[in-house]
Amino acid sequence: MSGGGGASGGRREAAGPHADGRESATALTTGLLTRLVDLCGTASPSRNEREIADKLRREFKSLGMTVREDDAGSSTGGNAGNLIAELPGGRPERVVLAAHMDTVPLAHGEPLAPIVDGTVVRTTGRQILGADDKAGVSVVLELAARAAATPFAERPTVVAVITVCEELGLLGAKHLDVASLRADHGYSFDGEVPVGELVTAAVFKEDVTFTVTGRAAHAALEPERGIHAIKAAAALVAAIPLGRVADDQVLNIGAIQGGGSTNVIPAQVTMRGEFRSFTAERLEELAERVVGLASAAVAEHGARLGVERKRLYAGYSLPDDAVPVRRLAETAAANGIDVRTVSSIGGSDTSIFNQKGLPTVNVGVNMHEIHSVNEWIDVNDLARVVRWVGAALGLSA
Repeated sequence: MSGGGGASGGRREAAGPHADGRESATALTTGLLTRLVDLCGTASPSRNEREIADKLRREFKSLGMTVREDDAGSSTGGNAGNLIAELPGGRPERVVLAAHMDTVPLAHGEPLAPIVDGTVVRTTGRQILGADDKAGVSVVLELAARAAATPFAERPTVVAVITVCEELGLLGAKHLDVASLRADHGYSFDGEVPVGELVTAAVFKEDVTFTVTGRAAHAALEPERGIHAIKAAAALVAAIPLGRVADDQVLNIGAIQGGGSTNVIPAQVTMRGEFRSFTAERLEELAERVVGLASAAVAEHGARLGVERKRLYAGYSLPDDAVPVRRLAETAAANGIDVRTVSSIGGSDTSIFNQKGLPTVNVGVNMHEIHSVNEWIDVNDLARVVRWVGAALGLSA
């Protein structure tokens, strides 16, 4: 087992307790640091998670957990599926601990070389770190180890779920058979927000494709016969509100394709974007407004507009008395945590778990500058999360 203390027969020794039984903060941080550096040094961009999946399988098995891998790889076009590791407990409760193993694409030609500066792990400035979400994976492994060190009768059944292809639109979680987990509630560790913040609400998201159709003609011999699709598409972009349309509505166009030869008036342009809002009703209002403005803009140029919308995932909203939220609130003060609930305009696997009927809260682990070559994280924050969530679950230190 890499970091977090030794393991034998599925049991884990306490990580450096004091004489009075209190846990050594230094030992916990050191173990998490070792584990995180090891995971961040293992390449796992989306659809190429095989190496880290095998590593995690060994880690979970060393704790005495049963491990299975689903067939998400076949549906995502990747080389690994979601991992589900289970540790039975005597308490009549099944709890999911979730994170994702994939990262955004690597910077070409640069080695993965996480740098340790005290308790901070950061990049070289030329390659991603991947703490999104290997920080969350580290937390799940440590909590699973604590569960293994807790007497059977005193622990719940712990189900660790580590997904693939989260960065490609939550594809692994979408494929996951959540009902088969038979879980009561869950904790996800993919929040870039500070420790203490619990993401209890997140957005609905749709993919949208705008197809602007004009009419091709020779640009020099008979330009009057053409209808310029690029010009109409430009008018569309100018007519619609991009960015944060309202506090609870976001619109973006992120890709455009069209045209061909320079001597031909282009007949078609395709643009892809997304709608986000916290309720289905507000998302529909945004979509209707944008489609109306877009249609009018291209019609002024004689072009036609086609719109294709696809719901990527539904939003969710957990009440403060939902079990995972309430338990974290009840144990926050004793663990030095100032807790508050927040909403996220972003998406995570937590959205899919809730959409599929598993009440799950996304716990902030305080990631910084994710998806960039300037990413960094302080392992002290991960230690705070482990102690806090471990206390909420009644696990041994």
